[in-house]
Amino acid sequence: MKKGEYTISVTLVIISIALLQLGCLEATGSQARYQASWESLDARPMPEWFNEAKFGIFVVWGPYSVPAWKDRGYSEWYGNHMRRKGSPTQKFHERVYGADFKYEQFAEMFTAELWDPDFWADLFVRSGAKYVVTTANYHDGFCLYPSEYDGTANTDKWNSTEVGPMRDLLGELNAAGEKRGLKMGIYYSLYEWYHPLWLEDRDRYAIEKFHPQFKEVVTKYKPPVIFLDGDWEMDYKRWRSEELAAWLFNDSPVADYVVVNDRWGKCRGQHGSYYESEYGGGSGWIDHPWQEDRGIGHSYGYNRNETIDDYDSAEGLIRMLSKVCGNGGNYLLDVGPTADGRIPVIMQERLLQIGDWLNVNGEAIYGSAGSPFRPRKFDWGTCTLKPGKLYLHVWGLRSGEIELPGLTNKPKTVYMLADKSKQPLTAKHDESGLSIRLPDELPGEAVSIIVVEIDGECVVDTTIRQRADGTVVLRAIEADIHGASPRYESGVKDQIGYWQDPADSISWTFEVTRPGRFDVELRYSCAAGAGGSRFVVSVGQNEIVGQTEESGAWDVHRTDKIGRLELDDAGSYTLTIQPKAEPTWKSMGTNKVILKLVK
Repeated sequence: MKKGEYTISVTLVIISIALLQLGCLEATGSQARYQASWESLDARPMPEWFNEAKFGIFVVWGPYSVPAWKDRGYSEWYGNHMRRKGSPTQKFHERVYGADFKYEQFAEMFTAELWDPDFWADLFVRSGAKYVVTTANYHDGFCLYPSEYDGTANTDKWNSTEVGPMRDLLGELNAAGEKRGLKMGIYYSLYEWYHPLWLEDRDRYAIEKFHPQFKEVVTKYKPPVIFLDGDWEMDYKRWRSEELAAWLFNDSPVADYVVVNDRWGKCRGQHGSYYESEYGGGSGWIDHPWQEDRGIGHSYGYNRNETIDDYDSAEGLIRMLSKVCGNGGNYLLDVGPTADGRIPVIMQERLLQIGDWLNVNGEAIYGSAGSPFRPRKFDWGTCTLKPGKLYLHVWGLRSGEIELPGLTNKPKTVYMLADKSKQPLTAKHDESGLSIRLPDELPGEAVSIIVVEIDGECVVDTTIRQRADGTVVLRAIEADIHGASPRYESGVKDQIGYWQDPADSISWTFEVTRPGRFDVELRYSCAAGAGGSRFVVSVGQNEIVGQTEESGAWDVHRTDKIGRLELDDAGSYTLTIQPKAEPTWKSMGTNKVILKLVK
């Protein structure tokens, strides 16, 4: 046993003993077992491999890859949308295939005649990915492997070995990936749109279809990572998810190393090895392992209706990988193959571009921890952490200086990761933190990595301080929330939302070194019909009364100058936003408050 393996084993033993003492585990003979309760299941230690891997590939592939069409959004929902009267998908289906063409007939056209699993696996390795998640079955119920539990009301041949490819697609791809050192996982949908038992008796469906089929695929393919979905129609009690998770962690062949997400039945963000963020913007959770999943375009399954403008650039995808890792998460990037088994060339190109970047900068990604500065954000990018090293991810081509306010460690050296000679960069460290002079040319248009070597554990003072230009920026993610209704919304919203009770408030405490008069700007969202609410922004004896105006939607922000306040002395201040109950408070999504020093 290697030294590192011994340390991990001892740690797990200590944790298990502690959990036994707390009653979260029960002992059977010499082996601890998890009980069928979230209290026990959530106490299971997270297998370390997942947080070290950081980057994975998602494969969404099935009969929906034949029509491969959606006006905008998820083409893999074709089998559901084609049955919605008057929908764009139904109109497309009748025009192209005819009103009598059943969804099950697409399986006969899903032939995968050009599929080469070894080519796919090589491509995934070249992308820098460490794991793969493949659709074992989607919401249409079609299985990419031979299953005893497949079938619809229209056919009993509903897997890839009995119709279409006539091959075990999941098994062949897993074998190709495992030969190349990839961890090969599965996506599994709890429900099926049109399964007879689902439509007739959902409780029976959970026990007679979901449970045995889940155990079947896990036992046969031994996935180290499981992406559950299709959970939202019932809560976890009706799915009987706790007992199934107990089987997974106690008796399944992957019990020692499997990770599974939080889609067990209306418990997202509450229970699971990791939490799932779907097109969430890369912010995630601070205190729990998580994963950002998304496509290269707007769809997971291949969508023939998407154009070049719908696909993200390599720079955007690399920057998202950087942002996700800076926020402590994993990045699962989807490819949607064609029905004949090809990964579209533009998707191949994007994967190879990510791989080229990781060949140079992977040290800052694999095995890293998230930014020690969280929840603070930087306008220049983000950072990741390893023992003795901070990795600063500079987004885009920049010049001038970047700052790391609050870093108390004095750096040993600072250099570009891409510079093999490790030529030191000019850096200044004082009581306010670290500033670094950027070189005239940065090595990457997407993300350039600066290494800051330090002694000991990274220590950060997260006090919000006035910036060098006199500005104070108070971000939603840094706010203190007072009351039960407001909560932070991550992703593109990045705001304090759900603020229903006017008795609740939010506040920030910050340090001012250059006092004076400040213009106050509020950036917020306010959906149509929700405008006209009044609120008070107060700092000490200063009060500004503002009123919300509509921004159009809860995910669209506007910035209003709401007034001016005066801070006479240097020191610590607290800014509070408190609704006024009259007129009726209709909420707002608070993104940030900006105090601009008047010159």
